[in-house]
Amino acid sequence: MTYRPLTHRALQWLADNLSLPPVAAGVVCTTILGGLALWFSWLIGIVDEVAAGRQADIAVRAPVTLYMMLGYLPVAMYYLMRWTTGHFDELVRQFALDHEAVLFPRSLANWVGAVGSFATCLLFLDIPNNPLSLLTPWIWPAEFVGLVFLGWFNFRFMFLLVWTALAISRTARQIRHIDLFDTSAVKPYAQQGVRNSLLAVISLSISSNLWLDPNSPAIATGTTLVFLIVATVLALLLPAWGIHLRIKVSKQSELKQIRKAIALRRDPDTRSVDDAQQLRADLALERRLLEISEWPFDAGTYGRVVLYIMLGLGSWVGAALVERLLESLG
Repeated sequence: MTYRPLTHRALQWLADNLSLPPVAAGVVCTTILGGLALWFSWLIGIVDEVAAGRQADIAVRAPVTLYMMLGYLPVAMYYLMRWTTGHFDELVRQFALDHEAVLFPRSLANWVGAVGSFATCLLFLDIPNNPLSLLTPWIWPAEFVGLVFLGWFNFRFMFLLVWTALAISRTARQIRHIDLFDTSAVKPYAQQGVRNSLLAVISLSISSNLWLDPNSPAIATGTTLVFLIVATVLALLLPAWGIHLRIKVSKQSELKQIRKAIALRRDPDTRSVDDAQQLRADLALERRLLEISEWPFDAGTYGRVVLYIMLGLGSWVGAALVERLLESLG
């Protein structure tokens, strides 16, 4: 739990010493790296080639998108680790859980990052007969360095996003008792899911400009929407899956008991006045139990997730419209 990568410590130093929040550092870094990639593409003439129609627009979109991802991923990792640690500590306090869970497996994450660097270079580097080569305009050192870091950060981020979600989910097994009528104690599961979905949406919103074609807006928009919905729903539900199962089992157990009591008091021939009053109370309790959600989410949670999806889709559609406008002006 004490593992903090270099980028995490750097962002924390900015927050502590320069009063620059990590989210602001991320926006600045992403903008600078994306701007540098665009400037370099213009410097070596690729922007003019694309404007003249001699090269596909992916020649500009690819480096800009990839280097924007390099600015975003370290910040996403920072918030993932910060939020996960906070939610885990809160659950430990609420339910006296085992605090020795491995939230951030450093060695395994580093191996995943190394594999990611190799795979990303193999897929996208400018080598002969590579149909996925997206950075052809760049000289090879810039290609290599950018792809190595992109693969490292991207694969580690995706791995830890899933790992931490499962780690949070598994803590539900240790909870001895759940108050079905007051689920405020299990809100950290919902908060982890909502925040994970936000990180996933932002990542997909940036990277979608790399693998979708703005010249086919209907197909591209539909594909983006499907990816956003699937990724967001998985990110939301995975941390809460364990507590969902615990709430479901507890609810079914309570319903079984109350229905058994109701069945014993339904016979009017053997029912006393006290039994009749208790029967009404039992029926009211049954209705309350049936109304309890088996997920630790409320209406606000679903509203935020829908907003994230719409913002993610809107960012891509906006980028596509701007590109089409520039093409028409050119």
